[in-house]
Amino acid sequence: MGAVCYYTVRMTRKTAKVLLSTALMLIVASGAFAATGAWTLDDLSSSKVGSFPKRWRTWPLQRGKAAMVYTVAEENGKRFIHAVDSEDISQQIFFNFDWPIEDRPMLSWRWRATKLPEGAAESNDATNDSACGVYVVVGKYSGHSIKYVWSTTLPAGSVISRHEGKLKIKVLDSGSGKLGQWMNHSVDVMADYQALFGKPLDKQPSGVGILTDGNAVHKPAGCDYADFAISGKGR
Repeated sequence: MGAVCYYTVRMTRKTAKVLLSTALMLIVASGAFAATGAWTLDDLSSSKVGSFPKRWRTWPLQRGKAAMVYTVAEENGKRFIHAVDSEDISQQIFFNFDWPIEDRPMLSWRWRATKLPEGAAESNDATNDSACGVYVVVGKYSGHSIKYVWSTTLPAGSVISRHEGKLKIKVLDSGSGKLGQWMNHSVDVMADYQALFGKPLDKQPSGVGILTDGNAVHKPAGCDYADFAISGKGR
């Protein structure tokens, strides 16, 4: 009986060591994933459908105008930000957060252009409107920014420099060929910043912004935005 008990205790200790080793491996693995895995920025679950997205911010004293453009909508159980500017409002909204850019340089999202502002072209002040626009903001409201757009007329791959070089606009989608269709995008912010500004990104971005506008050409513009997330490369 004693031998059986000894054997049982020995096996229990051995099993415990195996379990502990396995647990440690899982912790290390989960830690590695946590360091680079995807972070959803806002699933909009804290916002009411039909209302302004609760966790997003505006320029000072501009929330009332922004709320006329941006509302939370839902389709097939998925929430998104629905943006329509038909009154020349042109208001950005921002999602500010601590962005560990070296660990998570990838920004991904979906957008769906619903109305392209006729005659718009981001390369000219008189026509500088976009149905869909996503900003990466460095230095909050007074630093450098990259703006990714769905352009009415400029071809995908076009790059425009504005505001004395502080704003770089990169066209990801163009024209009406896929109007009304969700398009998925993933960009390497650090690589794009280096390529567009000619220097390394030496500080954390302060967040992302979106802008749907048609005020320059005085035409309506519309876009839906969803699933903003940051991640490490390869995720």
